[in-house]
Amino acid sequence: MKKLMLVSTLLLTLSASIVAQSDAPTNLPNFSVIGNFLGTHTETSSSFDVKELEISYQHYLYPSVKVDVFTAFHKEDSGEVAIGLEEAYATFSDVLGVAFPNYMSQIGLGAIVGKKRVGFGKLNTLHPEQWLYVDRPLATQYLVGGSEGLAAEGGQLNYLLPLPFFSQLEAGLWTVAAHHDEAGGHSHFGVEYENRLFNTRLWNGFGLSDQQELEFGLNYLIGNVTADEANDKVDILGIDFTYSTDLLLDRFLLLKAEAYQATYGDEGSERENQLGGFLLANYKLNSYYQTGFRYSLLGKHGDEGSSQSQLSFMITRQLTETSKFRLQYNSNENSDDMIAAQFVFGIGPHSHVLQ
Repeated sequence: MKKLMLVSTLLLTLSASIVAQSDAPTNLPNFSVIGNFLGTHTETSSSFDVKELEISYQHYLYPSVKVDVFTAFHKEDSGEVAIGLEEAYATFSDVLGVAFPNYMSQIGLGAIVGKKRVGFGKLNTLHPEQWLYVDRPLATQYLVGGSEGLAAEGGQLNYLLPLPFFSQLEAGLWTVAAHHDEAGGHSHFGVEYENRLFNTRLWNGFGLSDQQELEFGLNYLIGNVTADEANDKVDILGIDFTYSTDLLLDRFLLLKAEAYQATYGDEGSERENQLGGFLLANYKLNSYYQTGFRYSLLGKHGDEGSSQSQLSFMITRQLTETSKFRLQYNSNENSDDMIAAQFVFGIGPHSHVLQ
């Protein structure tokens, strides 16, 4: 299966190259490659990996219909290189305009169908090259999809509310594929998601001034909707907050926070509450350097275990508009500290996310 996916990806890439040389410019897909190289060191281990090589294909099928496909080569914990489909979805920014071409009224109804990172908070929808750090915060990893994030197949409706500020209501129904280890058993880190899940999000944005912007989101997710046992279901409430301001001399300050309350059962036990979240401050010193601080907290699950915290410090050197080098230090309360060095680069239109 892995060989088949590898051959398919190579053939698709080759086909895109041939089309780029022979077809009309309006029919050319946007083709991009993003590389993520990561080295880490702790007291017990050191490693250097080509963590991920992402290939994206993006194209407008219609003025209000866009298709995005993201495949990736990544290294698994076993050391083997695997290829997977990260996302493949179509975005309809005007559902009624597509269904009824002569319908001129704009009511702000959009849709997304396919495989996509689930819209819970702001962080989960981002790819690793868009992060301001080398790894996802501790609490986000444990409660919202592990180290890579929570992705699923299905659909979502988006409605732009008729308000004097940006406010969008989102609701989606998805199917999550179970992940299995090499021995055939079920493996997961933190909260386990299977079968169906439902998400809803209210995303709001305010322009406080020409230099300042404030965003906040209210999120709700129900996991394992079709589980036979009530204790196997997962409910998560979340809130996310983003504040940004432009300062003098190309300086920029960004503050982000996400907080979660998860209610779930662990291995058949009764459901208990667990709190978690993170706070990030990122400061752009100039066009070349930015530094950051992140604090992540994961509370106890009911009365079981103990709470965990993590402090992270980052410094990023922007080499070009589409490449950057980052150093990060994680101080962990209940595990080894970590030093990480990362190099991320991009080729093609999708590389703008690295700017």
